[in-house]
Amino acid sequence: MIIFKKPIGLSFEIGCAEVNKKRKWFCYLGRQKLLHIRPTLNGINAKHGGLKIDINIGTLRRPIPKFWKKEFWSRDYMTQEPATNPWNSGNHWFILTIPLFVGLFVSMCYGAGERQPGFYIGCKTYKVNKISQGVGNYDIGNPEMYLHKQPYPANVAWGKSSEVGNVYLCPSASLRGDLVD
Repeated sequence: MIIFKKPIGLSFEIGCAEVNKKRKWFCYLGRQKLLHIRPTLNGINAKHGGLKIDINIGTLRRPIPKFWKKEFWSRDYMTQEPATNPWNSGNHWFILTIPLFVGLFVSMCYGAGERQPGFYIGCKTYKVNKISQGVGNYDIGNPEMYLHKQPYPANVAWGKSSEVGNVYLCPSASLRGDLVD
């Protein structure tokens, strides 16, 4: 099976960043910026909000949760029920892989300072990393959310070690009080 190691696409962004403690509006149209859900200026998130639209083509790959388990429907299942999180618990039903997929991604965020409420919908990009390779132990009080302890149990990985570093498309939608990449 042919797998794209990274998607290719086009990004359109309008945002308001902070440069030298002053607000600067910017517009970007060009090669897709991977692994970001907010508009960025020189690799830094637009602190005062914006709009991002991506059109891309690549491989769609994601673990599918066991949706019939009652814990899956808990509001906080990603943080409170690590046994049901298909991304890092090993408790996935199967891995959905579509080798050639055309996707659209739209995000909008607003606000200033550290918190940026917003939403996104569509095919965001993610990089296969060590969380995909095994269990990440949760620390609810830690903003990083995970305590990475070695060694990971070998039987829970959904991503192959040869996939580490690959960037895939993932259908997703979220309405958040703080839109964090």
